[in-house]
Amino acid sequence: MKTFKLVALTLLHEQKQNIPLIDGLMINKEDENKRWLVEAYMDQTYYKLFTSLKEKGESFDALATISRTTNDPAHIRATVRSVTMMGERISVLMDATIVKRSNLAEVVLEDLVQRGLHGETLLQQFKQQMHTKRG
Repeated sequence: MKTFKLVALTLLHEQKQNIPLIDGLMINKEDENKRWLVEAYMDQTYYKLFTSLKEKGESFDALATISRTTNDPAHIRATVRSVTMMGERISVLMDATIVKRSNLAEVVLEDLVQRGLHGETLLQQFKQQMHTKRG
């Protein structure tokens, strides 16, 4: 098994939502189903959200970035295995598979187009977000 530091997590469930992480890991189980184990440590503000996802038992899409924030995110499909309170923070354990290798430019452009941007505004926002995400 290979372990990577999870540096960013963005849920694509219902609406796009960046989850500020305190810490996180992404472990490649290297099994025949190409499954990953994801642990995200965050503020308890997200307790209801992840508890609801766990209770529904449904899979959801997310973008997970490992090692450095300048890396392109991987598009994953995950289910919540557990949500554990740890003082004022929570640990969320998820089972995941990589849906496809995301190209950061495609992800950013798709989001901007879905928000109705076009023309010069689209171009300016695209450049700004690419610069922000890549450092």
